[in-house]
Parts: sequence; structure tokens; C-alpha cells
Amino acid sequence: MKRILKLLAIASLAPIALAACENPTQPKHTLHPGFGDAVRHNMAVQIINPDGHPDLTPPAMDGARAADAVERYRAGKTEEVIQQRTSDVGSDAK
Repeated sequence: MKRILKLLAIASLAPIALAACENPTQPKHTLHPGFGDAVRHNMAVQIINPDGHPDLTPPAMDGARAADAVERYRAGKTEEVIQQRTSDVGSDAK
């Protein structure tokens, strides 16, 4: 029982002893000037600009190529879309 009381007394006095090691003249929360730059950079890269691209003109399209695409669609000769799942990527399953 005495051993448990000694350990309890030591455990309760340890934080007080460690607090004495703090330097009161130095600021407590001094962070590196670049702290958080990586997070802000990653956010800037991943957040979409709500205003969009300044050049809002539609892309140029060749008339003959567009007519061919419409004809293929009307004739039913379009290629079927391949459905993929994340578990299918990189495997031979189709």
C-alpha cells in the first residue's frame, strides 16, 4: 500500500516539476512562419474557381466532323459506353 501511495505522489508532482522547466520570457506558441503553407496550397489547388475560366467562348468545332457524329448517332452506329467500376480497373474483367 505504501508503494502505491509513493507512486501516486510522484505521479501527481511530476507535472508541477515539469512546468518549472518552462521559460516564461519566451512566447508559448511560436510557430514557424511557413506553418500551414502546405495545407493552404493543397486547398488552393483543389478548390474550383467559382467564376470559371475568363475565356467563356465555346471551343471551335469542325462542321464536317460534327455532321459525321450526328449521322452516326442517327444511324445507331455509335460505340457503346464501357461501364467500369473501381474494382474493374487494372483487371482483365470486362
